[in-house]
Amino acid sequence: MVKKGSPGKDKLVFLVVHNRAVQRAKLIEMLSAMGFKNFEKASDGAVAFNILKRRTIDFIISGWDMPQMNGLALLKVVSADELLYRIPFIIIAQTIDKEMVVEAGKRGVAAILVDPVSPAELEAKVAGIFEQPVDDETEMFEDMFSDAKKLTEQGNYDKALAVYKKMLQLHESAEVYYNIGYIKTSQGKHNEAIIAFRKAVMINNLHAMAYKSMAEVYLKKDDPHEAEKCFEKAGDIFLARNMDNEAEAAFNKVLELNPNTVNVYNSLGIIYRKQNKYDKAIDAYEAALKVDPEDENIYYNLGRAMLENKQIKKAKKAFERALAIDPSFDEARRMLQAIDVGF
Repeated sequence: MVKKGSPGKDKLVFLVVHNRAVQRAKLIEMLSAMGFKNFEKASDGAVAFNILKRRTIDFIISGWDMPQMNGLALLKVVSADELLYRIPFIIIAQTIDKEMVVEAGKRGVAAILVDPVSPAELEAKVAGIFEQPVDDETEMFEDMFSDAKKLTEQGNYDKALAVYKKMLQLHESAEVYYNIGYIKTSQGKHNEAIIAFRKAVMINNLHAMAYKSMAEVYLKKDDPHEAEKCFEKAGDIFLARNMDNEAEAAFNKVLELNPNTVNVYNSLGIIYRKQNKYDKAIDAYEAALKVDPEDENIYYNLGRAMLENKQIKKAKKAFERALAIDPSFDEARRMLQAIDVGF
């Protein structure tokens, strides 16, 4: 849905996501013929999400079947993100079935088109989305939200809270509850802040910032156990969104509270491997194994990190240990076979 006064075609930025470069080029060519001029390209959902984190995008067109993160997975993280969920999102798929339509519809997809898409069909869908006016209630809600944010920035918390409470009379919103939680935290009203953050995550259980903020309030209340759980939940969401720096910070907070959290070491290892920091990944996996020396998955991940770090003999031992713990671990067996043939 597009707000009145949206920028013109020469200002709008499209993110075109598809694993085939030819298809990306065709879509951009069609959009260019419609008069649009600004494009970002991505080969899968993971790359697309990194783009969404660093610049403003006005419209997303994505393929369905892609490696790493497919179109539906990208739609899920975008629709659950407090800063991105309003971006119109079109999915292009080879075939469409009822289950796909239902699942994508739940996540707020603007349209699903069957590939190959004709220029006329794409133009009609894009134009229809941009021409759809915002209803009066939605526009009033967004104006009130903007006013409340300004009041908060000015430190006028009581007036901001009054606006947020009026907004909740229109409809419940995770973002409104999150901002109420922020104000209550600033006022030192920690119990009320936690109630607001909990309402935010009940509406949007992927609201990473609400979990992170709730964890920080629990620390102020001297409740490290609850803080640990909230930091870990925030870290998991950040990690799923490829927000590696935020995930690392959250996981390190967990380890400050509880150095024996195996899952967190494993998650940190995943982050470091993605960043090609293999020594740090190995350290994280080895720390996890000190806590749980019988976890075949950690041995497998350790082997992968060692293999990527050119430590072939050590990698082989890690895969062998994983297979010894679980003889049905086919992935570990395949890695050993690959090492034996010189992969």
